[in-house]
Amino acid sequence: MLGGSGAYHRREMPASEGPRSYAATRRLVLAAGLGVLVLLAAVMYARRVDTVEVLAVLLFIPMFLALVFKGLLGGALSAVAATVVYALLRSPAREAVGDGRFASLVLSRGVGYVAFGVLGGWASAQLARSLDKLEVYDQVDDATGLFNARFFVQDTGMELARAQRYQTLFSVCVVDVDASGLETLSRRRRAALLADLGAQMKAAVRSVDRAVHARDSAAHRFAVVCPETGSEGATIFVDRLAERLAAFLSTRGVPTAAADIRRTACTFPGDDGALQALRDQFAAIDRAENPDSGSRSGNGVS
Repeated sequence: MLGGSGAYHRREMPASEGPRSYAATRRLVLAAGLGVLVLLAAVMYARRVDTVEVLAVLLFIPMFLALVFKGLLGGALSAVAATVVYALLRSPAREAVGDGRFASLVLSRGVGYVAFGVLGGWASAQLARSLDKLEVYDQVDDATGLFNARFFVQDTGMELARAQRYQTLFSVCVVDVDASGLETLSRRRRAALLADLGAQMKAAVRSVDRAVHARDSAAHRFAVVCPETGSEGATIFVDRLAERLAAFLSTRGVPTAAADIRRTACTFPGDDGALQALRDQFAAIDRAENPDSGSRSGNGVS
């Protein structure tokens, strides 16, 4: 089980590739969009474009904020407001250009505002729903590329149902690496170390096993769901895994003795209470990491 021969048959995701929350994505979109609008207005001003037209471009800024935060309704209402403001800005030139040209000028600008507000608001709402759904169903830990706490709860639930239905067995092995040792490293070194620990875990398990990483307040918890594995095999595996991780950490500037790594191995059927306790702990980690989506993710512990 600890050999490196077992291929890990799932897509590996680097730490930087994890799903981005809507709040973080919204900040990124806001920064990029506002930067483009301000730059465009500055270029127009530098080229001595009519001041009213420069202000017309700047009117896209409150529209952009409205559609990002309020979606389609915010975009539509702000588009109407921007059209009215533009008409007021252009009203001094009404007598000079005539009613017909004035109306067509305001109409063309208003169509542009409405198109921007409505389409942008719709796109913002779609982005929010898509990222929210992605976050709800995310099963990959960004730091290590392993599965996350949510997956652990769901997967052990499925294994429990399978074991009860087909009278089979499975084991869960958990080793806890003290978080304080990793906190002494710089942020960059810690991120690299966690990614490498994920690779170590993938190399340590069979292709049928599922490796998990979760972080609570005190430890980095590395768990492995091992189908068709009895208690004796689970005990041997968890001890060897602790030794392997301790040796690896020591070579990376985090002196760790295998005896100091807390480990847990439980088998179902047999260790039903211990397994339920682990599921409760990982479910609590998932709720802490995803307070807004936990109620919709199907993480309920049975």
